Amino acid sequence: MNTGELAQPARMTSSQGLVYERRGNGGRPVVLLHGWCLSGRLWTYEQADLAASFDVITPDLPGFGRSDGLAGPFVYERYVSDIQDLLAEADLHDAVLVGFAFGAAVAMGVAARDASRLRGLVLVGTPSAAHFPADRMVASMRRDWPQFARRSAEVICKKPQSDATLQWLGNMFGSTPLPVAMETAALLGIFEPLPLAPRVHVPTLFVHGAEDHIAPLSIAEDCVAQCPQARLEAVDDCGHLVPFDQRERFRAALHGFLSES
Repeated sequence: MNTGELAQPARMTSSQGLVYERRGNGGRPVVLLHGWCLSGRLWTYEQADLAASFDVITPDLPGFGRSDGLAGPFVYERYVSDIQDLLAEADLHDAVLVGFAFGAAVAMGVAARDASRLRGLVLVGTPSAAHFPADRMVASMRRDWPQFARRSAEVICKKPQSDATLQWLGNMFGSTPLPVAMETAALLGIFEPLPLAPRVHVPTLFVHGAEDHIAPLSIAEDCVAQCPQARLEAVDDCGHLVPFDQRERFRAALHGFLSES
């Protein structure tokens, strides 16, 4: 394999205007869905790691990253439909959706609505409205969005990160247009995963930081109890952003699931 081909992913745009990258060797599709106010760049390390064995598709969800020019409304059903459309348009079959936080919520919705193109889900830091103070967050964003964005980069990690990494994450948050950030925060303020869990009928791995103070571990535990084919990987000494706090542990869990599914 020519590893040089992996360094330059193909940048593509769906018929819905969704910007995404595609790289890899044409193996089983793995679709990486980022979190709230982030972008596909969140998965930089996973893209490089997975591309040797899989067809890696990394979209910027509507309103975020390079898809920030898309018009609203930014409602839950729209995100689910856009990912379903992307799976169909790219002719992906037996795909594994890997979602962090907001992306996990979208992935659950896709599987609950129509899992015909899916092999499985990996849901990281699954959110719940019961633990998401949307009104207070929107008020803080209105007061000082750049400061809120910088602080967001800090609180999603438990373990120390380099100044460069925190700035990189903060820039992702801050590049989101404020109206989009507020509208999608309100979306998370009403999203509950538990009603969806019994409708997810594909193998599902919940990966959750044991010390996640943004989305407590109990969210994933409750979902696993209701999801027919689910199991939980609780990651010790880890906060919300598992792929950064415990990179090797997350990588091992992800590869293990992909090899089994």
